[in-house]
Amino acid sequence: MKKQIVNYQDKWKENKIKVDDLNLDFDNIRLEIKHESEKEIANDLFMNEDAMDILENIYQNGFFPDESPVVVEENSKSIVLEGNRRVVSLKAMLHPEIAPEKYASKIKKMMEGHSPITDILVRVATSRDEAMEYLSAKHTKTTRRPWSALRRAYFYYAQKEQGQSVTVLMGRYKGVDIPAYIRMYEMHNVAKSLKNIPEEIRKKIANKGVFNITTLERLYSDKYVQQKLGIDFDKTTGEVSLPINASFDKVFSRVVSDIVSGVATSRKWLSHEEDRKKYIDSVISEVLEGKEIDTKTKKSASEFKAISYKKKRKSLVEKSFVCTLDAPGIGRVLWELQNLEYKSFPNAAADLLRTFLEKTLKKYLEESNALPSPRRTGGYIYLDDVLNKMSSDLQKLSKHQIVQIITEIKNNKWYLESINHNPDIFAVEYRVEEAWDLICPLVKFIFNECKKKAEQK
Repeated sequence: MKKQIVNYQDKWKENKIKVDDLNLDFDNIRLEIKHESEKEIANDLFMNEDAMDILENIYQNGFFPDESPVVVEENSKSIVLEGNRRVVSLKAMLHPEIAPEKYASKIKKMMEGHSPITDILVRVATSRDEAMEYLSAKHTKTTRRPWSALRRAYFYYAQKEQGQSVTVLMGRYKGVDIPAYIRMYEMHNVAKSLKNIPEEIRKKIANKGVFNITTLERLYSDKYVQQKLGIDFDKTTGEVSLPINASFDKVFSRVVSDIVSGVATSRKWLSHEEDRKKYIDSVISEVLEGKEIDTKTKKSASEFKAISYKKKRKSLVEKSFVCTLDAPGIGRVLWELQNLEYKSFPNAAADLLRTFLEKTLKKYLEESNALPSPRRTGGYIYLDDVLNKMSSDLQKLSKHQIVQIITEIKNNKWYLESINHNPDIFAVEYRVEEAWDLICPLVKFIFNECKKKAEQK
């Protein structure tokens, strides 16, 4: 018996429905986060999914007959499964206030003298599951605005979360490597949960349209990398288990940050097996100072909780910082660091940051009559000299916390120095932020000590 090819036009009846009676889908896989109201969904679709472009096209050219949305009847409501951007555009023409403020006034002005579309034809799917099969075929296997790999992963994982087993999904979506998408989703979820991630990097990780998941996939698919990081994959389901300690978080945070910043790319670091081995070894050695990741205790990647993106960092050094050293040159450098567009000029910021650290330490030790004598030819006192002197003096005063900070600065200052001397090393935004965050407690300590001495006088 011949197998019947699915004909959705016959299977899904066509209905004419008022635009106001259509409901946007709260489970729309296109959306980055869960929303509480239709207005929130509308805002997301306009701000992040180019709904305004769709609206302008409908305004100029009309609503085409081949653009009927697909809906499903759930709880006596018509839920839009395919065509949310078209529907929200029509809704905004009827009610401009549902659009973000930056678009609402423009839409209102556009619609002056025009009658909005109030009714459209829709196709009514027999079930959400069947509609998902249709959406998969349309967006993951054809050339009609295909979803990114990460969006596809979220599409399939959403159905797993709704109770569909991986076996069932593999049976439904023939030819699709479902375990690979489950693995991809869970590794992205882990990336969003990392604690040692700068906020600007975290924002890009959370954006499924921006984050380069395929580069990360190339890395985590490597057997050597899996062994070094302690990553285990279930071959049948694709589910992931990983270490739950700080050492893993620090290393994987660096890996993900390097990928987002373009420090580690498929071409530069990850194209060949030997390249990946060298890269992961170098990261672990640098971040953990020669130690290895503790891989004894692991948990499921699905248990990792994503950390929300916080407010944007406006300046490298907070404007509240006030130099208490009697040194105009240091005050000027501090002012420049507070006002420099470090995201556009990270190399300049890194170079200035190292200068600021060295000048601040030297002036503080000079005022304390503790400046070390030159130990090298030429009579120069180097950054290492003043760091060692500070560490030694503070150790005697039992200032162990600051001593630890100095040790961390000594272990990581190679990066700031390499930017000066190594033609193959360049600064990136998040590494400059990390450098300042590391230096900041020591500078605060120095400025506070100087303030105390000034008050005592």
